Amino acid sequence: MVFSEYMQSLPNQRQDTIKQLAKLTCSTTMSVYRWMSGDVRPPLVKQKLIAEFLKMKLEELFPPEEKGGDA
Repeated sequence: MVFSEYMQSLPNQRQDTIKQLAKLTCSTTMSVYRWMSGDVRPPLVKQKLIAEFLKMKLEELFPPEEKGGDA
């Protein structure tokens, strides 16, 4: 389950989790909302902190981006 899906699955504790993630990653809550929407990916070090906090695998929450190749 990717990060945005996981966060959407937390209807009752989403706001608390957003605040906790912002504090943990020294980011703003607006940044966390951007990560949730998929518009922006957090830096790798913050991805690792988020994965540890949520007790999930990094690759599951933030799958590698596919790069278009010039063939």
